[in-house]
Amino acid sequence: MCARRIKIVARMSIIAAAALVVTSCGGDERSSNAFCRQLADELPEIGQPMDTGGDVVAQVARYKRLLKVAPLAIESDFQVLTDLLDAAARMNPNNTDDVQEIADRAYAANMSAQAVSAWVKDTCAVDLATGVTVQPPRVATSTTSTIAVTDTTTTTDAPSNGASTTVP
Repeated sequence: MCARRIKIVARMSIIAAAALVVTSCGGDERSSNAFCRQLADELPEIGQPMDTGGDVVAQVARYKRLLKVAPLAIESDFQVLTDLLDAAARMNPNNTDDVQEIADRAYAANMSAQAVSAWVKDTCAVDLATGVTVQPPRVATSTTSTIAVTDTTTTTDAPSNGASTTVP
């Protein structure tokens, strides 16, 4: 009876461990590669102007999908931008207080926008403002060089006393 309980507990432990592995692997990967892949899926719409409320709602959905895979390097800044777009999608354009709130939030989000834009351009080679793929950054070549050093000393024997001297 005791051996049977041990087998049941062991099987349950294996099932629980397998379930844990499956659920942990099912989550979104937060890496620069995952972000750039998702961004490629969202292009070219990501750089399109937002003329209507529907355009803003669609853009919010794009940004939320990107936020799910945003790496830690830009996650908090990207959250600021996503929240700004989400607030803009919900605002009443006829209410001056709502419009002013969005303007204030846009100014406050400027640093986050610059940080995300620079990171995306450097990492994914995409200009977020236009949605256009740009040339990848060039890898700097090494600026160090090997300098050959040769021995420039000369040894001669002095005929008068048999001693040697070194001349540069």
